[in-house]
Amino acid sequence: MQKVKTLDGYHVFSIEKDDNNCYLADKENYKKEIENLLSSVNDIKFDSLILIFGIDTGEYLDSVHDVLCEKNKVLIFEPNKDIFNYNKEKINKDNIHLIFYDKDNIKANLYKEINSTNFNNLYVHAFGNYAEVYKYDYEIFIENLDDAYYTACSSISVANRFKDIFIKNFIANLKALKNSTPLNSYEDINKGIPAIVVSAGPSLDKNIADMVTHKKELERYFIIAGSRTLKALIKNNIKPDMIVSIDPVDDNYDMMKDYLKENSPLAFYEYSNRYLVRDYEGEKIYLSTFLSNTIQELNNLKGTFLGGSVAHTCIDIANIMGCSPIILVGQDLAFTYDKHHSESAIFESDDTKNYEASLKVENIFGEKIRTNITLNQFRLKMEEYIDFYKTHKQVEFINVSYGAEIKGAPHKELCDVFKTYTNNNVNKKCIVDKSIQVDAETVVSDVIKYLEEYIDKTNNGEALCNSLLTNELDKSLVDIDENDEDFQKFLDVMDIVNDFESSTERYYLGGYYNKFLFDVKEEIFNMHAVDYESLTSNLKYQSKCFLSYFLKMKGLLEKVKSLALETFAEFYYAINQ
Repeated sequence: MQKVKTLDGYHVFSIEKDDNNCYLADKENYKKEIENLLSSVNDIKFDSLILIFGIDTGEYLDSVHDVLCEKNKVLIFEPNKDIFNYNKEKINKDNIHLIFYDKDNIKANLYKEINSTNFNNLYVHAFGNYAEVYKYDYEIFIENLDDAYYTACSSISVANRFKDIFIKNFIANLKALKNSTPLNSYEDINKGIPAIVVSAGPSLDKNIADMVTHKKELERYFIIAGSRTLKALIKNNIKPDMIVSIDPVDDNYDMMKDYLKENSPLAFYEYSNRYLVRDYEGEKIYLSTFLSNTIQELNNLKGTFLGGSVAHTCIDIANIMGCSPIILVGQDLAFTYDKHHSESAIFESDDTKNYEASLKVENIFGEKIRTNITLNQFRLKMEEYIDFYKTHKQVEFINVSYGAEIKGAPHKELCDVFKTYTNNNVNKKCIVDKSIQVDAETVVSDVIKYLEEYIDKTNNGEALCNSLLTNELDKSLVDIDENDEDFQKFLDVMDIVNDFESSTERYYLGGYYNKFLFDVKEEIFNMHAVDYESLTSNLKYQSKCFLSYFLKMKGLLEKVKSLALETFAEFYYAINQ
C-alpha cells in the first residue's frame, strides 16, 4: 500500500487489488468523502450505533468524534490487515473502536452489538471506495448485518406479540414443575446414539415413508418430535421418544388435543402453552430458562438453545443427551414443492396464516428455492449452532430433507443413513426424576409481592418527580451542589430506576420488560446526540422524563399483576376448592 496526498490536502491509501491499483477514497476531493460520511450520521440519536466499513488513513476520525455524545458507539471494520495495523494505535476515543474485518467472525461481532433496544437506531456507511474495492467482503458484511438486524427486530416483535400469553403460561406452568424431570437428568445418557429430529417441512411425508420402510432400525435411534409432527408419526405407528413443545399459543394445544394420553415424555419450558402442559398425561421434562436465574432452588437446572423454532430446541436436547449423528427430518426451512408444511402436518389454524415467500436461497441441489425472512433466520441460527458444535464437540449433523441447504449438515438420503449408522446400542427412554423442589404457590406469592413492591416504588418515584417539577429554579445537574435537596431527590429517583432494571426479578415480567425498555427509549428518552449534554444536565427535563417513565412502569406492573392473579385463580384457586 502507498499513502498518497490528495489534491485538497488530505491523504489516501493506494493499494494493489486483483492486479489493479485502487484508491480507497477520492484522491482529488477527499473532503467530500468525509462530508458524505458526516451527512449519513448528522441526525444520530444519543445512543445510536454507527457502523463504518473502512478506515483508510483515519483522517475522518476527529470529524466523526465531534458529532458524537458519550453514549454513542462507533465500530469501524477494516478489511485490510496492513491498514488496520497502521490505524489501530490512532484510535484513542472510548466510544470509537477499530475491528479487523474477518468474514468468519463478523457475525459474532455484529450479534454482540446489535440488540432489541438499538436495532432501529443503526447508521451504516461504507467509506470512500471501500464498497467497490472490497465488494465481496462488503456484501458479506451487509448480509450478516441484515441477519443481526432481523434477529433483534424479531425478538422485540415476539416480546410484544406474546407478552400476555407469556405471563399466563409462566404462572400456570409453575404447577407442573414438582411433577417434572429436569433436563439435567438426560445429560449424556444417549452418548453416541443417533437422534432423529422430526420437523414439519414439506419433506416430512417422504422422510416418514422412509422411516416406515426402516421401522425396525428406528428402535436404535432416539426420535424427538415437535407438537406439529406428532400426529403424522402416530398415524404411521412411529412412537417418538420425546415430544418438545415450546410455542405459547393455543394452536399447539389443538395440534395435540387428540394425543393427550400418549406416554412419550413432553418437554416444556416456562412459556409453553399452559393448557397443553396441564392436560398432557405423559411424563414431563422441564427445560429451564429464566427461573434458574430467579429461584435459588432451581439455579442448577439446565435450559436449551432457543433459536426461534422448536427444531432448535430439539437439536440441542439431542446434543445434551450426547447423540450423534443428529439427523434432520422435514427440516426444509423453505417452500419445497411450493408448500409451507408437509401434507401430514397441516392444521386448520394454518388457513389464517400468511405463508408468503419473499426471498430465495440455495437448496440441497444447488438450485434456487423460495423461502421467507423467518425461515431464513431459523436456518442461519441453526447453521451458527451446528458450526459451533461440529468444531467444539465433534457432533455430526445430517440433513435428509429436500429444502434449503443447511451448512454443516450435508444432505444424505435417509435410507442410506439407516444403512450407514447400524448402531447396536439401545437408546435410553424417559428417566423419571422428580427432584425439583419448589412450591408453586409460594413462587406466585413472591411474584405478586415483587410487583406490589415496585408499584409502591413507582408511586414514590412519581411523587419525587412531581416535587422536582414544582421548583421554579431551572437547576443544572452539572453545577448543582451535592447536598442540594433537589439533587438528593433526583438521586433517589435514579436509585429506583437502577434497582428496577438490575433486579433479577425483572425476568418475571417476560416480554413486557423488553417492550418497556424499547418504548421508553423511543417515546421518552428520544433525544439527538447534539442535545444530549444539555438535556441530561437539565434537572426539570430529566424529572419530566422520569415521571413519564414511572407512569409507564406502573402501568406495566399493574397489568402483569392482573394477569398473574387471573391465571392463579384459574389454575390454582379453582382447583383447590
